[in-house]
Amino acid sequence: MKKVFSFIFTMLAVLFLSAPLGSVAEAAWVAVVPIQVDDQNVERSADFSGYYWDIMINKFQYPEYELLDDEKVENAIPENGLPSFAQSVLAEVCDKTDADIVVAMKLDKVEENPLSFRREPSLECIMKGEFAGYNRITGKYYYKKMYYKDEIEEILTLKNDWQQNVFASNVKRYVNRVMEDNKKK
Repeated sequence: MKKVFSFIFTMLAVLFLSAPLGSVAEAAWVAVVPIQVDDQNVERSADFSGYYWDIMINKFQYPEYELLDDEKVENAIPENGLPSFAQSVLAEVCDKTDADIVVAMKLDKVEENPLSFRREPSLECIMKGEFAGYNRITGKYYYKKMYYKDEIEEILTLKNDWQQNVFASNVKRYVNRVMEDNKKK
């Protein structure tokens, strides 16, 4: 009887220890297209490129996602960048790179205009761009024209970087929308 119980206990131990290992899902491959920044209309283009990559690395963490090599993504897109952010163009990048998700962004304009007719000196902040993402697993395509216009007191810009804050909050929201369906499935 002891042998039967020890055999059953051993089999259950093996079953419970190996079950979690058998159900591990494969990470989704993500192709992040380098951000296209209009250097004439964006003063700190290198900063925005750094912010963009930091957000992508933080959002697409390893157990669920794996970023493709930069060279592989750059070989899949034309030299002058993506011609458009249409679903067919992103699907083509997916096919060329064997990615499950493609994310692309373009930043057209970032400017600050002084508004001196207020009680306190203020800045009018304008940011324009485009974002697109395609999830081949779910077939979901997300496209958003980014247009941000706001006023901020000039004194508040001494301690924070409004451009980085606005850019980061918008890009994080857009990436979350691309990732939504992948997490539900």
